[in-house]
Amino acid sequence: MVADPIVPPQHGRMLLQTLPDGDLLCISQPAHAVVSGQLARAWGAPGFHRPAPLEPVVLACAQHDIAWLDWELAPGFDAETGQPRGFRHVGARIHAPMWSLGVDRALAAWGLWPALLISRHGTLIYTRFMDRHRVAAEDAAAADAYMAEQAVRQADWISQLGASEAEVAANSALLAAVDQMSLVICWGDTTEAGTVAGHAPTADGGTRPLTFRRAGPRALICDPWPFLGDALRVETEVRRLPAPATYPDAAAMGAALAAAPWETLAVTLHPA
Repeated sequence: MVADPIVPPQHGRMLLQTLPDGDLLCISQPAHAVVSGQLARAWGAPGFHRPAPLEPVVLACAQHDIAWLDWELAPGFDAETGQPRGFRHVGARIHAPMWSLGVDRALAAWGLWPALLISRHGTLIYTRFMDRHRVAAEDAAAADAYMAEQAVRQADWISQLGASEAEVAANSALLAAVDQMSLVICWGDTTEAGTVAGHAPTADGGTRPLTFRRAGPRALICDPWPFLGDALRVETEVRRLPAPATYPDAAAMGAALAAAPWETLAVTLHPA
């Protein structure tokens, strides 16, 4: 049974993109994941791994941040910046239980493949991106508890699916790749020289580094090109805070976010 939702009252985790005019785009974690799903659905140029089974894998990519749905109801305030609390400012002691709840929800709503891939993505985050030498002991313990619990579940689900480790690894690598690509897109931090935007799983079981280069205000060149078709437009809904987008306290920021207009953040990718 799914546990009661966790709704922390004073914290939030957003992607923030500062525009040239000083306005601030506020992109929720689930909204960023929507872009990941669009990237995954278009994935599969010759030489690159094509997600299979297609729909469950695309769904997992599009919903991989399901753990943050409740969290986004109450975006937190960063007193140092006067803005919404940004990405990577929450410890594992808080988000590991949330991630576990997200896996429960994915299993209850969509079944084995989405739950498995979302669970594995959490494991990847705690193994690849968490520096054990720099985090608090409580955060390390929470991450370890998550991974131990989920390892048992993952093995059971792989057995039920009759999937090979190679299949699961390739789909997990795809989720990791489109997650990283979407983060770069949503942050808007690419340069004309190029920005590494993840590692693309290939048909032979390997990976290739992907680079994004800026080609215009809302256009990027992707090299190599892992997608079907000659171009790909991705989009998601975001909120815009007008410049200077800094606030004296959480109440003022919350009021500004509530009144902020929604708009579509759309970016078109092109091959080199």
